[in-house]
Amino acid sequence: MYLELIEKLNLDDNLTLQVTDLINNNEVSILRLSKKFAKKRTSCLKFKSDLTRLAAAIIAAEITYKKYKDKGIDDKVFFDTMADIRIWCKNNHNEGLKEYNWIKNHLGFELFKIGRLQFQLFKCNNPTLDYKKLPIKYRSKAVYIHIPQGEKLDYNACLESINSAKIFLKEYFPKYKFEYFFCESWLLYEKNKEFMDENSNILKFQTLFNIAYSVKEDKQAIERIFGKKERDVNCYKQETSLQKSAKKYMQNGGKLGIGIGYIKA
Repeated sequence: MYLELIEKLNLDDNLTLQVTDLINNNEVSILRLSKKFAKKRTSCLKFKSDLTRLAAAIIAAEITYKKYKDKGIDDKVFFDTMADIRIWCKNNHNEGLKEYNWIKNHLGFELFKIGRLQFQLFKCNNPTLDYKKLPIKYRSKAVYIHIPQGEKLDYNACLESINSAKIFLKEYFPKYKFEYFFCESWLLYEKNKEFMDENSNILKFQTLFNIAYSVKEDKQAIERIFGKKERDVNCYKQETSLQKSAKKYMQNGGKLGIGIGYIKA
């Protein structure tokens, strides 16, 4: 199974050779790590190499796959969901998996990619959220919407994804009762409209949500727009129209941020 997953993931050729050799030569130890990883016990990977973390994720995915089969979930959802492994390896210069604490959600059978978006079964226990501004109660169940990178943020594709997720959750997780989809992202920042084109996909995406409030926390936006944070705003690259407008906005004193939004289920 893991060879099929590696093929479906379309990992970098050199990385594929390295991780396959590691799994074949360390089968017992990788399996031991994988069993823990599949249960979201990530402490076992804290001091391991990124290549070992990738190997553990691939074998752990075999364990998760059995849960998909038991539920009768289509293989396409499984492979689409696990494709995030490739994305985060690429972000790590194809040296392995650094963001293993993120991938634990995929392996833990609580996060699924349905069309354009990802949907995570999520208990709202984040103490930094302002629940007075949200209809969602602290520690209540919700479905967290994530926006994976690598695809165009098309409004119709996102709408179709949300509608498909409603059907998916009702069919495969009928006992999971929730009232709201929830999203916390730089894409929902209310002041994006001050520097983005009114016809941009990002502003269209915002209209899918009721935006409860925004916070001026620019780390996520800067990483997604520019790749990394610079000491001087004038050092940011401006190769795309979004980079140009965001940089000009910051040069004029504007601050990027995060928006918190929800959709009634």
